[in-house]
Amino acid sequence: MPDELTIPVNVLLNRLLPLISQDAQLLATLRGLAEEFLRLSAAPVPAPTVAEIMAVEQPALEPTTLPPASPIVPPQHIHMPSSPGIEIPVGWFRRLFAADSDLKLIEARCRLKAEGARWAATRQRSLRDGADFYTEIEPRDREIISKAKALEDCFMWMNHSSAPIPSDLRLWEDVAGCFESAAMAVALLRQVIENGEKYRGFLEKAVDLAAEAQSALRMAIEMVDGKPDNEQYKMFTWLRQAATEEQIFISRFMRIDDPADPTHWNDLQERIGHLDSEIEEIRQRDKQRIKTLKKAQYHARLIGNGKGTEADWKKVIDAVNTLVSEGMPPSNTDLRDMLVPIVDDIPEVDILDGFQRVLGEVDRYLATQSPPTQQIVREISGEVQRVADLYEGKTMVIIGGDRRPHAYEAIKSAFRLKDLIWIVTRDHESTDIFVPFIIRSDVDVFILAIRWSSHSYGDVKALCDRHGKEFFRLPAGYSPNQIAHQIIEQRGESVG
Repeated sequence: MPDELTIPVNVLLNRLLPLISQDAQLLATLRGLAEEFLRLSAAPVPAPTVAEIMAVEQPALEPTTLPPASPIVPPQHIHMPSSPGIEIPVGWFRRLFAADSDLKLIEARCRLKAEGARWAATRQRSLRDGADFYTEIEPRDREIISKAKALEDCFMWMNHSSAPIPSDLRLWEDVAGCFESAAMAVALLRQVIENGEKYRGFLEKAVDLAAEAQSALRMAIEMVDGKPDNEQYKMFTWLRQAATEEQIFISRFMRIDDPADPTHWNDLQERIGHLDSEIEEIRQRDKQRIKTLKKAQYHARLIGNGKGTEADWKKVIDAVNTLVSEGMPPSNTDLRDMLVPIVDDIPEVDILDGFQRVLGEVDRYLATQSPPTQQIVREISGEVQRVADLYEGKTMVIIGGDRRPHAYEAIKSAFRLKDLIWIVTRDHESTDIFVPFIIRSDVDVFILAIRWSSHSYGDVKALCDRHGKEFFRLPAGYSPNQIAHQIIEQRGESVG
């Protein structure tokens, strides 16, 4: 390229590259332009025979399609020779030449070509039997042609006037079955790709099945002396590119000397269907999981808005427990975000193991957060004011859970405490760790957060009684309202 054109071409390409993957019409226009440049610049060459084409690794493209892809480049970028300094990421290259829309078209064309292969057998058989062309043949021909025209770049070679006529017309059934297998394999690939990392574990299996499907299709077409097929070639190219990008090893059916058996398409379709059923089962489980989560979020919102009841809490707890038992991590952010606004107000209800594990994760998360003002300023109940009158200027100790900044500030402020000591407990710790606090003369009251402590610490109450310290168990959340209610109830006093 002349030096004076290098800069403007670089600028143009830099502007176009981000747009191409988002604009299908622009992509189609550029493809057409590239094809025309190639056509004008290419020297005329004689058309190869089918035998010549099949002697190489893969068949050439039909005249109406893109030229063969460039050789696979192992590094992470493919360089455009005509544009120094311009690098196209491999991921972008894949989206350009094998986007989901392309796979969708391949699938649709394969399904139509399966129909066309069966019609080819019926057509040739009918003509042999003396069927009337204008009443029995031509209407169906027009129907097939009309369907093909509705699909971009769909050449129905099996229904063309130059279509092969095998001596055994039953071979067309293998061609049709292999086209259907290819369509099913592409549909499976699309499903795996569309769901991203969620179905990443199925990608290699889907790729292997697609490799077998395209190879079987190539062999079925060869058996009827058909022309090289676009869909088979595009599947092969897509698989080769995907294997390079995703570092997948395809062990079979990607070489000309390792063909799949085209007569085993029934078995192949069963295996594709089996993998599709596995993915469908996961999809249905995911849908149910989403439904369960939304149900829990609905009841959690009622609780957060002050309209919830104990029944709403039970539904939240049951839903969370179900989700965790089915494999959702207790640290899941959806569960955490749902419970954070209401966790301090958990009533005294039975807590299931899965929900308890989530509570532990929520507690650890809250212990790392700064105290938001809106959570410190809460509605103060009459019981809170009564407890504040009892303990104003005194020191309280809370045992259990992680020290949450916002909860710490809320409790200390609501009860007008001189100090609040929060002891974080761990599994199998001895009560000896509490003795230094119990014997302190400036400590007046102990609160044991049963729900967040490793065990009941029954000896703590005996130690408190021995040293004249008040002791209360907190079986629910530790909002000021919850703590005040338990203190009043366990003291056997009414609100003054």
